[in-house]
Amino acid sequence: MPPPNDLTKITANLLFHMRPCAIKKKFGQHFLFDAKINRKIVSLAGDLRDKVVVEVGPGPGGLTLEILKQAVKKVILVEIDSHWCNVWNNLGAQFDRKVEILEQDALLCDYKSISPDVIISNLPYNISVPLLCKWLTELNTFENLILMFQKEVADRLCTQPATKAYGKLSVMVQHLVKIEKIFEVEPGSFLPAPKVKSTVIKITPHLNPRVWSDSFLTLLTHAFAYRRKTVAKTLTKFIKNPEQTLRDLGYDANARAEEISVEDYAKLHHLCFNDTA
Repeated sequence: MPPPNDLTKITANLLFHMRPCAIKKKFGQHFLFDAKINRKIVSLAGDLRDKVVVEVGPGPGGLTLEILKQAVKKVILVEIDSHWCNVWNNLGAQFDRKVEILEQDALLCDYKSISPDVIISNLPYNISVPLLCKWLTELNTFENLILMFQKEVADRLCTQPATKAYGKLSVMVQHLVKIEKIFEVEPGSFLPAPKVKSTVIKITPHLNPRVWSDSFLTLLTHAFAYRRKTVAKTLTKFIKNPEQTLRDLGYDANARAEEISVEDYAKLHHLCFNDTA
């Protein structure tokens, strides 16, 4: 890792490449330049000593340089923008081979082969949800994910039953992992400034890890496809006497999808498919 004086030069070099033409709307780029926030985000990951860390869309490296201040084993940067790939490739030798650049679409990257311990990213808004779903359904092990989302999306991920934002995405993610909303970030901390607030969340595996099941997604898709219908009506395809099943779980027979807890969706899945998810 370069000494502090060299880090200052590296930061200046990265900022030099931060010209207007380097910002591409098609990639959903909003670069975080608030150093205090970058430090806070990295601190949420805990001790990074000897860890393999993945970052998506590093751009000018605000988060990246904070990660590299830790005694990491390696930082793997997944970047689709050739401009920033060239910049980081030119800087790579200054980081004792601790930086690896993968120039590719983050949604097509083979993360299983990387097997990261931690993922820390200010996610591009336009791919944040499918990318999270890809990680949660494909990664067998990880310590935590520290991710920044558009506030509205973070609200959907973290919300509780009986709220407007509670839906299929909420249940799917909360079933697989523990998710915590940590803090919000104002638009002025980014360049260019987005039109909405952002939220940093921390994701950790449950103590008893759960694996993804296609049948669980099928159940959720049917339950939330027609929010005005009762859950009992959507469950008739999978189970006999769904009204009684709901009553046995402590719900009214006319309960709707957004009223059912994550834990009870897991129970319904087991009853409908004789399976665990």
